[in-house]
Amino acid sequence: MSVSKTAEVYESLREELLDGNYRPGAKLGIDALAARFGASPSVLREALSRLTSDRLVTAMPQRGFAVAELSLADLDDLTEVRIEVETRCIVRSVLNGDVDWEAALLASWHRLASVGATPEGRRHPDWEGLHAKFHDDLVAACDSAWWLRLRGALYMQAERYRRAVRAETDRTRDVEAEHRELLELAMCRDAEGAAQALAQHLERTVRAAREAGLPDWQARGAAPARERVGGTK
Repeated sequence: MSVSKTAEVYESLREELLDGNYRPGAKLGIDALAARFGASPSVLREALSRLTSDRLVTAMPQRGFAVAELSLADLDDLTEVRIEVETRCIVRSVLNGDVDWEAALLASWHRLASVGATPEGRRHPDWEGLHAKFHDDLVAACDSAWWLRLRGALYMQAERYRRAVRAETDRTRDVEAEHRELLELAMCRDAEGAAQALAQHLERTVRAAREAGLPDWQARGAAPARERVGGTK
């Protein structure tokens, strides 16, 4: 088995899942995915097993793999825990950050804002990666590796919901202004203010999901979704 090929398939399929390219609950056919990615079925099984550990895919005994379900109840629970973890991380980061941390944070915000100002805005192909980098840099000076690990796992889970309601977010929020507020509070070393602003930033995604009618959206698919990719072997 090619380790590099497994990693390549894992990364590509994870991005597709986060982007909502597959309907929640849809079965994922190993043979069809293997053909599409130009990989062996064993590579696909390994990649799907890793995605199961990430809770983006569900393993079904004797039935293969399926896309993990989404629900408002899950989003509420996820957001409550995420706020607890993210706010702890940003407080410690703001209190511990040095000049190098400030420089890295300012640079990542500038890149994100520059891409956001293009005609494509948040649909620019670089925006998602720069957005993740900005949020990573906000908490980079947190001195707890375990809090940061938890934060990373929760961030990935939340991405499926955030990307699913991008259209609603574009209509109802000024995300660039929210990011600028986070930057300014962090640079001013207002740890509690930054934590409060970050909590509100995360809660707005839940509000957008409710306004978008997440249960109805889930029933019809996050995006032009693939119902089923081949058969499961």
